[in-house]
Amino acid sequence: MIAPVSADDWAATGLDPVDIGDAIGLRLTVAEVLEWKPLCPLENVWAKRHGLPLTEARRWAREGVAVRDAVRAVAVGLSIDELHHWEDHGFNASDAWEARETGVDIAETIAWRDAGFVIPDALQLVRDRWTLAAAVVARNAGIKRYEHDHDRS
Repeated sequence: MIAPVSADDWAATGLDPVDIGDAIGLRLTVAEVLEWKPLCPLENVWAKRHGLPLTEARRWAREGVAVRDAVRAVAVGLSIDELHHWEDHGFNASDAWEARETGVDIAETIAWRDAGFVIPDALQLVRDRWTLAAAVVARNAGIKRYEHDHDRS
């Protein structure tokens, strides 16, 4: 039988009450919470569930990358340096790993963005086998339709 954990034991973790509630709800021990600091309980569980070791989770966190994004970046073979290269071009971590997952490089992603598409939408269009040229034509046709409807009022 596991010994009960007192409120003082949880207070010693330095977590705020919400994180303590998460830790208890996620069935983490005080020792696990302390071992995985500064990551929050949810990040702890997410990293473990996806096989991201503590040292790697901390390394990505030091670079400002959330565990969720670190797990996805590692899964698609994106390094921290590559991620920072994407960030240098104005993309966030989820744009970078999702583009890598989709098979789209920075240049193509920039082209979609420059054409006025938000990256998650652009990547979905790529996955659905749209070309940028076809997507622009389809989008502009829709815009012109609404402009025409607006002229009638």
